[in-house]
Amino acid sequence: MSVAEAGVPALSPTELRHRYDDLARRYAVEMRLSATAAAGGGIAGLVQTAAGLTANPLWLIDPQGRVVSRSERARGSDFRPPDVDHLLAHHGPVDLAAPGPLVVNAQPALGIERRHLLMPVCREDCLFAWLVIAEVSGRMGRDDAALLSRTAVHVAAEYDVQRRVARASWNARATLARQLVRGHTRPDDIADAAEYLGVQADADRVLVYLADPCEGTAPLDEEDVSARVAADLGVEVLATRGREGMILLVEASEGCAPVAFVQEVKRVLRHLTRSLPDRTCIVGVSGVTRASALHRAYRETREVVLCVDRFNGSGERVIAVDDLGPARLFVANGDLGAVRRYVHDVIGALLDGRPGTADLLRTLQSFFDTGRSVRESAARLGIHENTVRLRLAKVHDLTGLDVAANANDQLAAQTALLVLRLEGHPAIPTISDAQVDVAMRGKDTA
Repeated sequence: MSVAEAGVPALSPTELRHRYDDLARRYAVEMRLSATAAAGGGIAGLVQTAAGLTANPLWLIDPQGRVVSRSERARGSDFRPPDVDHLLAHHGPVDLAAPGPLVVNAQPALGIERRHLLMPVCREDCLFAWLVIAEVSGRMGRDDAALLSRTAVHVAAEYDVQRRVARASWNARATLARQLVRGHTRPDDIADAAEYLGVQADADRVLVYLADPCEGTAPLDEEDVSARVAADLGVEVLATRGREGMILLVEASEGCAPVAFVQEVKRVLRHLTRSLPDRTCIVGVSGVTRASALHRAYRETREVVLCVDRFNGSGERVIAVDDLGPARLFVANGDLGAVRRYVHDVIGALLDGRPGTADLLRTLQSFFDTGRSVRESAARLGIHENTVRLRLAKVHDLTGLDVAANANDQLAAQTALLVLRLEGHPAIPTISDAQVDVAMRGKDTA
């Protein structure tokens, strides 16, 4: 069957030559781009190769408007990188799956001085960047459109490889974090994995447990949160998932006192949680912990989260293990009604609102916050030392608690005060206020 019989229009020798030349040019472009990719030229190499195949300036611009790479001839010229958002706004609806580039014609009245071609660099609905050519040195035609389309395919493949490598690295780091927290893996295996990832396995760390937000809210992104904490503190941060939340392992900063570093971690976490869409996230923070004790630190920070979830009325949601002390075990796990009855049985006589009881509670809390020091309590409260002693004696008379001498009474009082502090009792300093005092003492001893 002839071409004419098949219904295909016959082409003249000139038309055949034009088609052959067009295919030859496209083949040459494809071979140049493929050779660059095969040689490991990466994203920048592909952009430079493409730039060498057009007389007009070419840019690769990420979704945030930052220039990733650009043609050499554009450097030092008077042509500023195009504003992709501005160009897209005057193009209209965009189909990222379209086979060819978008054309934005010059519109001087709108600040668009030249015609532009824009090609999305994407893979599986994930937009990596935009390739943009501006009509400056020569009129753009089908060759520029074809060049942009094929360059976008190769650059998208490079982005996808980088994304896969980053995901594999992230998964390996998350696995190492889980191994460090569980503590069941052979030390040699952990050391080998840490060395491969460039992580110090035996470093002292602060374990941070971020409970998942309330139901119906998307879980926190471990990569984003860990990157922000690492950037703010300037230290290595590993992240992984726990049973009901995220775990961060924050490497302790050298030269910083442990108490002061924990306060710095809490400061960063408070700032971060305030920026989250759901500000109800509860955070437990351990002390500076050796690698062999991270499993215990994980358990303790989860107890902190449980305490805050059950009793917190003060609004403070970033709390350290040391802020609550060992009484957190009972407060976190005891029957809710039993805990409240316990508080009433221990210090109920100080909760009836009679004149002077608020001062007694405040003095009692200060006595424990200062390590049972009458002198420091007096200085903090701005009263005489004898006044502190008289108030503790009054507490003894009303409750039967001999907090100055009896260890059992001290533990009972501290447990009851912990619940009041979590609930935000007006006579008890908040945990944030107590943190300032602890940090100052840490600086004094550093």
